[in-house]
Amino acid sequence: MIALALAFYLVFVLPARHLWSDFRPSDKPKRPPIQRYLSSIRDIGLLLLALLFICYWNGYSVADMGLALPASGAPLWCLIAAAVAMTALVIGSFIHTDKMPPEKREQLLAASRDGGMPTNAAEMRLFAVLVVFIGGGWELLYRGFLLLVLSPYIGTWGAVAVSGLAYGTAHGYKSAKQFSLSVLMALLFAAGYALTGSLWWLMVIHIVLPATNAINVHRLLKLQ
Repeated sequence: MIALALAFYLVFVLPARHLWSDFRPSDKPKRPPIQRYLSSIRDIGLLLLALLFICYWNGYSVADMGLALPASGAPLWCLIAAAVAMTALVIGSFIHTDKMPPEKREQLLAASRDGGMPTNAAEMRLFAVLVVFIGGGWELLYRGFLLLVLSPYIGTWGAVAVSGLAYGTAHGYKSAKQFSLSVLMALLFAAGYALTGSLWWLMVIHIVLPATNAINVHRLLKLQ
């Protein structure tokens, strides 16, 4: 019952909260980035503590949660491919940033500030912690845990669909394009986990993508 309660929160309550936050009218100024980072770390940390208790209570193993070390086959090859692809992405992103014209840099910085990216050293340090919680924590909760708990009731691909829709919706609604892309990527990640049974390669991608964006913002500030 405890596992189903957490699943209900992840599938219904958390996405509904984020949608409500985006749709309700509000004239309050945005909180400073550090406050938002700390709030997100706290929220994910509490959910992970609940997950840890559930794993202990139900006897879920590391392998059950998709955390077995990838020694061979698809999990290992996907991890290698993810590491190579993310390395190429980081290098390509650095080259692109260095060649970017000044006016484009200003536009990107303005969009990054509005999107909550770190813009100073203190924010960058805390954001580094946050991306680990985001990339590791959400993969464990929305992929490893939800597929494990929901598959006996609705099948593996039913669980993939529910997980993907829930996690995509939990990103909130900024525009039709953003919402559609969030759901699509969440479905692809859930399908990737269902096919390989490993979270490690997904965690690498999920951590490196936002980290690269933050590092680029930091580089842009130095190039000003």
